[in-house]
Amino acid sequence: MRTTQTVVITGSTKGIGFGYAREFARRDFNVVMSGRTRASVDEAVARLELELPEAAQQLFGLPCETSDIAQVQALWDGAVQHFGRVDIWINNAGFARSGPTLLELTPAEMAVMVRGNLIGSINGCQVAVAGMRSQGGGHIVNTLGGGAKGQVVRGMIAYSTTKRAVRYFTECMRKELKDSGI
Repeated sequence: MRTTQTVVITGSTKGIGFGYAREFARRDFNVVMSGRTRASVDEAVARLELELPEAAQQLFGLPCETSDIAQVQALWDGAVQHFGRVDIWINNAGFARSGPTLLELTPAEMAVMVRGNLIGSINGCQVAVAGMRSQGGGHIVNTLGGGAKGQVVRGMIAYSTTKRAVRYFTECMRKELKDSGI
């Protein structure tokens, strides 16, 4: 008998993250959705429940600002409390602003991208690795994006830099966790 697996997807209230949530729900996974605000999470869960009413009992959502490790831990804890464990953790949350050059980006925009795209992924990995070690394993996915392989993406200097850093971090983490069951 196959036990339903649980996936947590950060940044799953819209875009690619919402698409991930939809596809995992279609495949009978328990899905924990998250976004920055309670309102955005509730709206996304309700939208998916309307689209897939048969999966309504498998959907759960919590707000989470991934640059705040306490909120990331609360997301893990909420998922475990609701579904018993986390089998897959997808770090998808992030921010992109395309078009501006280095001098056109404000320091605030730069900081939001670094905190959300890089620090958020690192926080997600720290929390997921600790939780998965205690439960005996699991899978972590860090979504990448333009620039992750080192290519220059015009108008995406800050975003691409963060995604290149996430790729490097992921490669290091994979080596560190080799043979860990994660």
